[in-house]
Amino acid sequence: MRLLFTIFICCLSAVSYTQVAPIPDANNGITKLQVQLEKTFAGKWTNVEVDNLGNLYLVDGQQRIKKLNNRYDSVGTFNEVRTVGTLHSIDVSNPLRIILWYKDFGTLLLLDRFLQVKTSIDLRNIGLLQCNAVAQSYDNNIWVYDDLSAQIKKINEEGKVLLESPDMRVLYDAPPHPQTLTDFNRNLYAYDADNGLLICDYFGAVQKRLLYKGWKNLQGFGRGLLATNENVVTWLSSNGIDTKKWALPAGWWDAQKIRFYQNKVYVLRNNQLYAYALTQALE
Repeated sequence: MRLLFTIFICCLSAVSYTQVAPIPDANNGITKLQVQLEKTFAGKWTNVEVDNLGNLYLVDGQQRIKKLNNRYDSVGTFNEVRTVGTLHSIDVSNPLRIILWYKDFGTLLLLDRFLQVKTSIDLRNIGLLQCNAVAQSYDNNIWVYDDLSAQIKKINEEGKVLLESPDMRVLYDAPPHPQTLTDFNRNLYAYDADNGLLICDYFGAVQKRLLYKGWKNLQGFGRGLLATNENVVTWLSSNGIDTKKWALPAGWWDAQKIRFYQNKVYVLRNNQLYAYALTQALE
């Protein structure tokens, strides 16, 4: 009887171990992102963005912008090439007000939904001489990161500074130098690829610092953020607690830009733009 009991306990232990042991696979437990190619866009492009209505904004080598609706019909163009340096970024998080950021000359162009210029802001004229990143704010103003004062600031269209964050040099021994700002889902995210992610409130105060380094293609998505890092795409919940990861298709590892929108993925690679259908949920 004692022998039978011992055998039973050993078997039960083996079963319990089998249930909790991780099952290795080719991607170290990371599921491969499942996609299907839908469309290849004609032309050569240097940048792409997608707004929350599904409109695409394609930037060519002459810094001209072409807007396509969610059926890929052309609905607008921006041909006003200016002598304000290279177009550094385009913020389309508000489809009614597009922000073009010419970093070298510290100039913002604000466009309407037809890609016509509404106004321009020269940040140098308001004492912002070295801004690393800009973004739309939730209340139709503009976030900027002033690298000289190490502060997040909010300005209006007239260039008036509405609020300032604490000095990051006081908060951190090695202050961040965010390359991107993202206003999404009641938070402001300041991301520095070398120092990680800051989750801030709408007064610019840091709520949390996460040491996710080397991210690219950071964007708001669903109830959190998406970002890529080499061969992986990561979803991070808005509060910075939960994460999910998927392995990127091999051909995307060297992509110039990747943008997700609902069940679609837009991949810019070798100046060619591709649209893919997502065949799985990311949340």
